[in-house]
Amino acid sequence: MFNNKNQFFYIMLVLCAGYTVSQFLRTSIGVLSPTLMTNFNINPNNMGLLGGVFFLSFALFQIPAGILIDRYGPKKVMSLVIIFAVLGSVIFASSNSFYSLLLGRVFMGLGCSICLMGALVLITRWTSSDKFSKLAGIILAVGGIGGLLATTPLSYFSEIYGWRLSFWLASIITLLVMMLYHFTLNDKKEDLVLNEKNESISIKNLLFILKERNFKYMIPMSLLSYSSLVVILGLWGAPYLKDVHGMDNISRGTILMLMAISWNIGSFVFGSLRSLFGSYKSLVIFGSLGVITLLCILSIITQINSIYLYILFCVLGFFGAFSIALISHYQTLFDKEYMGRALSTANFFNFAGVFFIQWLTGKIIYLMGGDSSGAPIEAYRVAFLFVAILLLISLIIYLFSNEKKKDF
Repeated sequence: MFNNKNQFFYIMLVLCAGYTVSQFLRTSIGVLSPTLMTNFNINPNNMGLLGGVFFLSFALFQIPAGILIDRYGPKKVMSLVIIFAVLGSVIFASSNSFYSLLLGRVFMGLGCSICLMGALVLITRWTSSDKFSKLAGIILAVGGIGGLLATTPLSYFSEIYGWRLSFWLASIITLLVMMLYHFTLNDKKEDLVLNEKNESISIKNLLFILKERNFKYMIPMSLLSYSSLVVILGLWGAPYLKDVHGMDNISRGTILMLMAISWNIGSFVFGSLRSLFGSYKSLVIFGSLGVITLLCILSIITQINSIYLYILFCVLGFFGAFSIALISHYQTLFDKEYMGRALSTANFFNFAGVFFIQWLTGKIIYLMGGDSSGAPIEAYRVAFLFVAILLLISLIIYLFSNEKKKDF
């Protein structure tokens, strides 16, 4: 019989494995987007939809997932829901049309919607809240290996064996993760007592979360924090590098891989720097200003030495990890009994934002002359500047929020 410390170590390993699968499936569309656009004759408008629908499906299940986790526990819910990711990978791998690709992405998003949320709730149930940010950062950083696998490794693998086989393999690995969830996870420490009366499924409890004063000032930042990174790393980065800078498939995969590595490093750093900055809010402000600046630079440059382009994408990946500080800010606002619903509600806005930003930028690029063969530089300029402006507006609103101080 493992003691609590050893048991939590194995739980963390499994949570990292699950998030690795989630990261791979969510970002794999990025490096493959030029290939899919050509093979299936997909224009930028529909490509934005294909990239974003994963996140829409992901987002729509967040609040129900939070309710179910609080009611039935993370283990049972995570073990069942991830089956949809297996099904989605199979559908995607066997697709012969845009609409079957779309359906596969919908099921992937639904199945992966539980990987991060369940992990965050388990952390709150197994550790003190002052350790939440660091442990969440570890899961994001280690799980970010999936994002790395979806860059250069996926490019090489697709060049040799084809992109379909990668998703067949992903379905098998996801099935193994489901089994690990079932046999390894434990909902809470033996000495943790939850307030059972708050475990009931209640709209009233959801309204309690939404009425929290700071929550409404943080929602716009939730919509833009993660989406401002994923719109580059997970969708338009590869087409931009091809159309504007003439990079081939392997080079595009390499630069996105380095960006993902930087994001992994940033996740750990932003999860560990609260003591230096004094608050999670200060970290969010610092990170968002960095992303705004880099998106503006990206929208301005035309011809640039490839070395500087690599540096630019890496720094953007690092600053884009500030969303972990925003998640940590949310968890200071509520007690453990509400944590599933609180974090899932916050995550709803995080991933709904990704859908809308990817869809809207796809619209912009399409309306400015983009098609299945590529897009002009002006289209990417306007799209990236559009995201930067929205992030700036969300930052201004976020400044009105406060961070609650708790004793742990």
